[in-house]
Formats: sequence, C-alpha cells, structure tokens
Amino acid sequence: MALSKEPDYKRPFCTEDFRGYFKWKKSFTKMLSGNLYHACHSDELIDILDDECLDLRSKWSLKLPAHGLYSVPGSWTGLNYFSRGNNYGPFLIRFPLSVLNGKSFMVFRRKGSDRHRHFFVQYEAKIPVYSFGKKLWRTVNPGYYFNKSDDGLLTLKRGAIYDIIITEPLSIRTATIEGVYHPQCVPGKCGGMTLSESTKLVRKLARKRFKEYLRESRFYERLIKQFPDLEGEEIILPSLD
Repeated sequence: MALSKEPDYKRPFCTEDFRGYFKWKKSFTKMLSGNLYHACHSDELIDILDDECLDLRSKWSLKLPAHGLYSVPGSWTGLNYFSRGNNYGPFLIRFPLSVLNGKSFMVFRRKGSDRHRHFFVQYEAKIPVYSFGKKLWRTVNPGYYFNKSDDGLLTLKRGAIYDIIITEPLSIRTATIEGVYHPQCVPGKCGGMTLSESTKLVRKLARKRFKEYLRESRFYERLIKQFPDLEGEEIILPSLD
C-alpha cells in the first residue's frame, strides 16, 4: 500500500486512526487547563462577527468502511497556543473550554514523522461510524490523551497537537479576539503579519464595530439628543475593572 503524501492533519480519518467516543463533561473542563483556539484572517473574522458564531467554514474527511471517502462541513479549532506565532491566521479567537461542555466526540490519533496528533471530532449521533476491535461503540476516557499531574489536573503532552473539529456553529459571545504574530501563512491567504500589524488591524475592526453598535443604540440616540455638543467628540474607553 502506498503511503499518503498529505500532511497528518489533511488526511481523511480512517479505521486505523479511530480510538473511540466520549462526551465532554464539566468535570473534564475543570481538570484541563487552557482554552480553545481558532485562527483566521480579516475577511473570515468579519463573517464570524456578523454571524456572532464560528460557522462551519471548512471541511474534514473520513473514509467510511462501506461507502468510501466522504467530506463533511466543520470548523478546525485546537487546544495548542503557539507562542512563537500562529501560521494559520493573524487573528486569534480564544474560547473558554466550557463551550465544549455536553458535546460528544469521536477520537482519532496519529503518530506523524515529527509529533503525535490527537483529533477530537464532534459527533452527536449515537450511530457507530467505526468499531474498535469487536466493540461497536467503544467509549474512552479523554484524560488518557493528556499528562496528569499529582494534583489531578491535565496538561497537553509535550510536542503533541490537539485538533478539535466542531460540526455545529459555536457562539462567540464568551470568546475574546486578539491579534497575533503570523510568521507564515499555511492557507496561503497572505504573506504573514507582525504582531504590531495584526494588533492594529483588530483594533481598527473593533472600533468600526463599536461605532456601528453606538449608531444602533437607543441610549446613544437619547444621549446625543440630550447633549448635542457631544456628537463627533473622541472618547477614551473607560476600564471595566
């Protein structure tokens, strides 16, 4: 059998990668430190903000035992924070892990030439896609794929990549958005971006949306009617601390 030349994260999932199913519980969120991340570019970020959710803007594929290759809509997110820069986009959306509470996942694992990769793919149906040995529905403990400290908390394994594929829109109401260093662009949408450049762009976008919110606000309309000299004045946003 010829080996696929595609990167680990691009190859369709198959029976050999499959490990089992699990439900993301609140107790798992409490044990696991960190956040859920999604990197994107400006046009994608504008769509996400307009929709107020991370929609299914990508694809993932799997090889079904009986029907062959099948592609499915989804959004690629992950647990890894890349401190040396993110190669997938200059804007980073940071979700609390609690957004995954109650969701069900399939687990796939691959050992590549340079690192281990763990894939948690959201799957809410209770119909087996793959079996594991003689088990049609094998449940796994997700904590097994992480390091466990003496106090019972979980951390990412050194050098491992954790990709989480979401198959339902994910609200951004509890998310934060920031500019990050984008040294090179894996999607090929830009030539990379410095931290300063991405921060300026995300602030510009935030100011534009803030003005839009103000124009739509009844409070702002009443305020300007009451204090007409205030219109057009530049203001410094107060701290919420």
